[in-house]
Amino acid sequence: MKLVRLPQRLKTISEYIDYNDTVIDVGTDHGKLPVYLAQINPKRVIMATDISANSLKAAFLTAEKYALTKNIDFLVTSGLKNIDLSLFNTIIIAGLGGETIVEILSDIKWQKNGRKKLILQPQSKTNKLCRFLYNNHYNIIDIKTILDNKREYTIMNCSKGG
Repeated sequence: MKLVRLPQRLKTISEYIDYNDTVIDVGTDHGKLPVYLAQINPKRVIMATDISANSLKAAFLTAEKYALTKNIDFLVTSGLKNIDLSLFNTIIIAGLGGETIVEILSDIKWQKNGRKKLILQPQSKTNKLCRFLYNNHYNIIDIKTILDNKREYTIMNCSKGG
């Protein structure tokens, strides 16, 4: 089986995900990361979401190309609205602005959903996101800055809840 090719940014994010993690990819866009995760572990529970129906269709087509549409649930939604978070232990929010990530995280009722791993990759306003994480008692486990296609990205492995 030929694995979907990930840019370095997404490959680095995937390195934080354990084999049996159940995953939501918020703002999935093209869907390459969920497809890759399904290829690594076809029994993994995966949901790909996006606020844009067109982006989610692109993600579905990526999954279709690799015959993995049955391995991934697709949902048009804003952030984590209308999702049963108790089914997932890992939340990826990558490629969105730091202020948007703050809005999404602010809406979650952590005490009801158990401990979660969060993998965050803001496209902008990283300082605002970091301030929010610190002020709201998130556990920042690791932060990496990588270069991908001549652009610098910050990727954070965090936890919250429980």
